[in-house]
Amino acid sequence: MAELVIDTLCELQQADQELRRLEARKAAQDRAVRARAVQIEHLKEQIEAIRTEHHDLRVKINLKELEVREKRDAIERHKSQQMQIRDNRQFAALQNEIKFAELAIRKLEDDMLNDYEDLEALETRIAEAKAQLEREGVELEAVRKEAEAKKDAADAEIQACRRRRDEIAQTLPPPVVEQFNRIADRLDGEALAPVVRDEVEGTFVCGGCNMSVTQNTYVLLRGRTENLIICPNCTRILYAEDS
Repeated sequence: MAELVIDTLCELQQADQELRRLEARKAAQDRAVRARAVQIEHLKEQIEAIRTEHHDLRVKINLKELEVREKRDAIERHKSQQMQIRDNRQFAALQNEIKFAELAIRKLEDDMLNDYEDLEALETRIAEAKAQLEREGVELEAVRKEAEAKKDAADAEIQACRRRRDEIAQTLPPPVVEQFNRIADRLDGEALAPVVRDEVEGTFVCGGCNMSVTQNTYVLLRGRTENLIICPNCTRILYAEDS
């Protein structure tokens, strides 16, 4: 009976690990689809942020253009007023106003040149981001189609493997299956480990955690003990490698 249990547990572990592998592969495909979808959302957010920056800069330029027009209108008024006055001090004061306005206009126009360069750079970034968004969209659709095409086959394979695992588990005592499941869930499906002999040192170790195992334990395993033997370090169920 003990021989049947340990051999069946080895079969259960193989089926369990295969099931985990299949489920992990399907989960990886799902993650790939989600990752690309998230990337697309990030790109959309980036585009909106750049567009907002572009809009704000366009508003600043418009305000500067309005200020330039207002100062040019003021210059024309000052020049018109100069033609109507005879007081030298008033004439000079208006002349200073004209000079300050002209200096301010030149400063505004220099700023606007830089702003227009920044505006063009933002437009380039928007175009590049939109092109990348389009590429990402095409790739996302391709990944989705591939995942969808493989979904039915993957689900069928997982279901078949789960049935096989359940069929094997049903041949074992329920407490043994519960113990196996607890260990497997904690150790990523590796509930069993062989006892390995180090031919150089002549010692025995657990094949799961590499901690030393007594020779008596190995002898018991080779003798097909009726009791399951647990590694005291990693708690895996031990078996003789050639059992």
